[in-house]
Amino acid sequence: MSFLELCENIEDNRIGINKHYDLLDIIFLTMSAVLSGAKGWKAIHIFGVAQLEWLREYREFANDIPTRHSIGRIIRGIKAESLLECFEQWVNTVRVEGEIEQIAFDGKVIRGSGNGSSLNPLQLMSAMVVDSGLILYQQEVSNKTNEIPVMQAMLQRLSV
Repeated sequence: MSFLELCENIEDNRIGINKHYDLLDIIFLTMSAVLSGAKGWKAIHIFGVAQLEWLREYREFANDIPTRHSIGRIIRGIKAESLLECFEQWVNTVRVEGEIEQIAFDGKVIRGSGNGSSLNPLQLMSAMVVDSGLILYQQEVSNKTNEIPVMQAMLQRLSV
């Protein structure tokens, strides 16, 4: 199952008159643009205009590319949890179909994130598929000693 097929379950909270652009078109545009290096709504719009022909190979884009303001408004209207859930389901599908079973968990302190005496450095726990290097999930750890409960919660979330 593809990521976009899983995204079909995301609730579109827009009312009928505001549904000029298909939600999956905008999700696909945004994901493609960000993966290509776009940073911000304006860059996503510029990417969409420049790559419209390519984008239409995968999605319809019946009303062309929306303005940067519309892209931002539509994406901000999506519940982050529902998008994360789609991504988690997709990652698990890829992992299971590839019959890759080894997942490594590792906690790291992000270099340079604690500069200054009043800042605590950012600590992340990551779950990664060993063979492919695919990061399945990352979560902030509030204290280095709390990695085990975070890992247990990640195991439940990953359905392994």
